[in-house]
Amino acid sequence: MQKILEAMKDAEERAWEALSGYKFWMFGYHAARWVNYNRLLDKPLQNPFRELVMVARRKVDGVNVDS
Repeated sequence: MQKILEAMKDAEERAWEALSGYKFWMFGYHAARWVNYNRLLDKPLQNPFRELVMVARRKVDGVNVDS
């Protein structure tokens, strides 16, 4: 289980680094890695990308995310 948690930490760090560098394809790859590792845990952790997904959903729904 420790190896899974280490892999999840690596995946999360690389996902955020990719996103901060406008490397959207790589963000998706590493975020998907995190999600797949999370599925291996007996008690899944909260997704660190949830807030980002919520911003995207509000944007799709036409809600101004800046206010």
